[in-house]
Amino acid sequence: MPEISVVIITYNEEKNIGRCLDSVEGIADDIVVVDSYSTDNTEKICLEYGIRFIQHSFEGHIEQKNWAITQAKYPHILSLDADEVLSEKLKKSIFKVKNNWKYDGYYFNRLTNYCGQWIRHSSWYPSRKVRLWDSRKGSWGGRNPHDRFILEKGSSKKFLSGDLLHFSYYSIYEHVQQINKFSDIVATSFYKEGRRASRFNIIINPLWRFFRDYFIKLGFLDGFNGLVISVNSAHETFLKYSKLRRIHKEKIRSETNRLCFVNSLHSWGGGEKWHLDISTRLEKAGYQVFVITSKNSELYTRLKNTSLRVYQVNVSNLSFLNPFTVATIARILKREKTKTLIINLSSDLKAAGLAARIAGIQNVIYRRGSAIPIRNTVLNRFIYRHLVTEIIANSEETKRTILFNNPNLIDRHKIRVVYNGIDLDEYKSSKSRILYKRVNGEIILGNAGRLTEEKGHVYLLELARILKEKKIRFKILIAGMGKLKNRLEKIARAYKVDREVKFLGFVKDIRSFNQTIDIFLLTSLWEGFGYVMVEAMAEEKPVIAFDIRSSAEIIDEGETGFLVQKGNVEQLAEKVTTLLENKKLREEFGRKGKERVEKYFTIHKALKKVEDLLEELPY
Repeated sequence: MPEISVVIITYNEEKNIGRCLDSVEGIADDIVVVDSYSTDNTEKICLEYGIRFIQHSFEGHIEQKNWAITQAKYPHILSLDADEVLSEKLKKSIFKVKNNWKYDGYYFNRLTNYCGQWIRHSSWYPSRKVRLWDSRKGSWGGRNPHDRFILEKGSSKKFLSGDLLHFSYYSIYEHVQQINKFSDIVATSFYKEGRRASRFNIIINPLWRFFRDYFIKLGFLDGFNGLVISVNSAHETFLKYSKLRRIHKEKIRSETNRLCFVNSLHSWGGGEKWHLDISTRLEKAGYQVFVITSKNSELYTRLKNTSLRVYQVNVSNLSFLNPFTVATIARILKREKTKTLIINLSSDLKAAGLAARIAGIQNVIYRRGSAIPIRNTVLNRFIYRHLVTEIIANSEETKRTILFNNPNLIDRHKIRVVYNGIDLDEYKSSKSRILYKRVNGEIILGNAGRLTEEKGHVYLLELARILKEKKIRFKILIAGMGKLKNRLEKIARAYKVDREVKFLGFVKDIRSFNQTIDIFLLTSLWEGFGYVMVEAMAEEKPVIAFDIRSSAEIIDEGETGFLVQKGNVEQLAEKVTTLLENKKLREEFGRKGKERVEKYFTIHKALKKVEDLLEELPY
């Protein structure tokens, strides 16, 4: 007569384990429970029964059960889950086997109790399981989490009468939770086996599973719970194939979409923020991303706080003529097995675009951020026809200016408009502080941008002179650094508005800046996309800007702000005065401005468009 070891694996099974142990009384000569570090009373209950209780880290159902076998005293094993119980009839059958063991393995039906009802149809019954065997004749296998004991080829087995009673789910909610968990495990197992999921699998397999279980296998005879089980089984089928498809998609991204962002500008602006926002989010989406930027640039400083790999290479407008610089970039691209390059500056495009050609990179995307017509030169014709495969324009106006001088420079269908986007959740959660304390009820106007000619800061100084002449209490805060700083300060003194205009220098915390001001002003003479206006609108500030086409794509005239004729300071002063005198209108513009940002200018919308482009690229 062989002695039998009962082997049970557990994790937080306090409501089931006692019933399971009671059912093997008189059959078991040895009981071992292998537990995955339960946090409930499972251990306490087991020890009260005086059985062996061993804890072992869970690495998978198959792995855990095979390890548990090694802890048994005897080779003849009865394997149970904690939520299973031997029926009296099955118990008698096992007694007979114990007195006359003839086969290598024995199997029997499992009858499942679902929410208090025994399920006797669908694919749940009869569900035959090999649970009593000579452990020297096989091992656990199958596919996690749906494990099964596999006897060696040529082994003998016999069916035993009596049911193994399975107390599965006590609520539909519990069932749905387990489906989500198990479908993750199955999808991962499928992937490791090299299986693929087509749209056919995702659509047809769940439908077939429901039809088979509910109609062919008579699940409808189990009433409402039979319907629930059939629907949930179909849902599990849908989930495992959907998740398998997602795993493959993420793997393809990881292996083929190895992206390099190139931006060598030392200072900080909309283009640099775009590169930071999009590169970090693409990495979180499963892409392999790294960045090439210049040494000690603001972009590099911010990237140091991320998980992205960063290479530092200084690039100038003539670097494409420097074979050392081009070769350095090409080596980096080859080492990283780069598939796609995303470039921001024209100087970077020439050097990195040439390096990409040397490295054999298929896809070079140029992000154009300035609404300035591209010159129709021999060099530009070569670059756009032979080095660039796609262009991202940050506005419709930028797209228009790309082909302004040469409509055949590049296929217009290869130019996509992707507006800069703001992360509203991140923006709202960032800490802020007031940068300037209001004095005597003065109105505070603000502008942010590099201190360069095209930003038109001189018009702000002319505006200040007009407002001062009208004896309006105001302050203009200008955030930004640039080569014109000393010149602008000199003009402010000449206009006698140096007390009314404050140059704040580079302001990293733009939200604090926007919370400090009442109205945002943009006097740029050209602008690809006025991202600073979007940031101000996100803080519910009204905006007044020169009408330079791209501004009209952001501002809804008369609804979220005003557009004035470019360079017309008198009209600018008139609109500023209108808002100064009408707090209710300022608030209305601010509210509608934020709604417009939420509708058109979020980072999620921008990221989706970039991902759509990347998905369509050839590899």
